[in-house]
Amino acid sequence: MEIKKLNRDDFLAFADITVQAYPANRENTVEYKQKLADTYFKNQEESGNTEYYGLFRDSKLLGGMRINTFEMNFFGKIVHAGGIGSVAVDLLHKKEKVAKALVEFYLRHFREQGVSYAMLYPFRPDFYKKMGFGYGPKMNQYRITPNSFPLVSKEGISLLTAGDQEKIKECHNRYAARTHGMIMKTDWDSAAIFKNPDNRVVGAIEGDQLKGYLIFGFEPAASSNFLRNNLVIREMVYETPDALACLATFLHTQADQIERVIINTQDDALEFMFGDVRNGSGNLIPSVYHESNTAGVGIMYKVLDFDSLISDLEGRNFNGVSTCLSLTVSDSFEFNEPRKLGLRLTNGIISTAGLREAEFDIELDIANLSSLFIGAVDARRLYDYGRLRISDSSFFEMIVRAFQSPEKPICMRAF
Repeated sequence: MEIKKLNRDDFLAFADITVQAYPANRENTVEYKQKLADTYFKNQEESGNTEYYGLFRDSKLLGGMRINTFEMNFFGKIVHAGGIGSVAVDLLHKKEKVAKALVEFYLRHFREQGVSYAMLYPFRPDFYKKMGFGYGPKMNQYRITPNSFPLVSKEGISLLTAGDQEKIKECHNRYAARTHGMIMKTDWDSAAIFKNPDNRVVGAIEGDQLKGYLIFGFEPAASSNFLRNNLVIREMVYETPDALACLATFLHTQADQIERVIINTQDDALEFMFGDVRNGSGNLIPSVYHESNTAGVGIMYKVLDFDSLISDLEGRNFNGVSTCLSLTVSDSFEFNEPRKLGLRLTNGIISTAGLREAEFDIELDIANLSSLFIGAVDARRLYDYGRLRISDSSFFEMIVRAFQSPEKPICMRAF
């Protein structure tokens, strides 16, 4: 059994495996598979951050995956992070631990590069939780009537074209540089926006600079009436309140032809912007709570290497706390025994320490540790749920304070 990077001649076989592995894909023609293979190969050759690997047995491809190397904002420091997608296994070789071997290779690949965090979008959250991936923030879907958006001013609103892709990248990356969890956009990413004919893009211009943009498309609101349509926001970035007000005004003015504006966002406080936050379902949650949005678990994170993690945490202050502790971390997917790590916090700055110096011990699994260190969950919640144990409860409030994150990670990048 061998895992290696795919070459040009391997992509057609991988395209066939992916088409068969994902039942939602209804296309099973030779032409479609060749087009898919060409797309994969082009991604690998031109994107600059994408590679495809396959697992071979006796020279036969049994499964494969796509891995990405991202630049991510980690509490103010731009670090490398790993991403995995398109994990697919030949239908005839399921339950032969092909996917397990691929994920193990993915984790090892980035660990050897000194990357502290690996990420993925799970086809089943419980499957990857067992592999040590912890939950990130939930995704919230709002379905808002257009006239519920504030009407302020359309001054500065502009239709954007492919000639504006550099401005879009710069706007996105300025926002990403100050937003924990965001992945930096590349030239390849910004060019891809306009390669999708379903995308429309408007921007908010302040002076001579793009300060916000909206990528959106349309979908039918009812199959029996072509006049009923929704507007689907695929990406919204804004650097200033004025830019957001400009984009919101644009959405408000679509009320004559649009029934609902659909927004998928990790921001769960949008009710404070809208006039009517109800999503149109008419559902009531007892006693009288009007359904405003639906939510789901998605992106997951895993800490790969403790030394790299400590180095990448240079941008985070643990709220001025000073103490010395040990972490006992279990990871049954990769290690037979729990690992122990000594940590020192000095006025909120983290560093390693000897285990004998520890005043107390915290015990948790790698999935919950990964969620805790990236700021997706509060230490108090993990303790209440029995997922975090502390050897000396007198230090508990100190740990809660240390891990209180000023912001949860935001990720807009699909992969």
